[in-house]
Amino acid sequence: MSVMLNPLTGKTIFVQIASFRDSQLLPTLEDMIDKATEPENLKICICHQHHEDDEWDNLDEYKDDDRFIIIDVDAKDSKGVCWARNLIQQEYNGEDFTLQLDSHHRFVEGWDTLMKNQILQLQLHGHEKPLITGYMT
Repeated sequence: MSVMLNPLTGKTIFVQIASFRDSQLLPTLEDMIDKATEPENLKICICHQHHEDDEWDNLDEYKDDDRFIIIDVDAKDSKGVCWARNLIQQEYNGEDFTLQLDSHHRFVEGWDTLMKNQILQLQLHGHEKPLITGYMT
């Protein structure tokens, strides 16, 4: 019996999060990592626009995690979401996939594998460079 290997196993995802004083950033990060099939293949870049009074908005536990790039910005110095997203995109380093989201999302179990498989299916149906978009409300 032969085992069929998934061609997407080991492929990396560049996760882009522009966060402005969002109390849901930490729960989003925890949920994203906990529900990923391959959390070791995530490269997570956060433009962390924070205020010193926001005690709930502390990313210290991720500062020594090699999967994370944290762009530290005092909220008063922010120039908006597009500016923050541009800073994040400068950190892209050839990862296989990219995911841009807000700092207040929740994930389904195995979200990373599901996303990569969706892209593969679109490619198998003739779409060379598919783009999956959505706006969660």
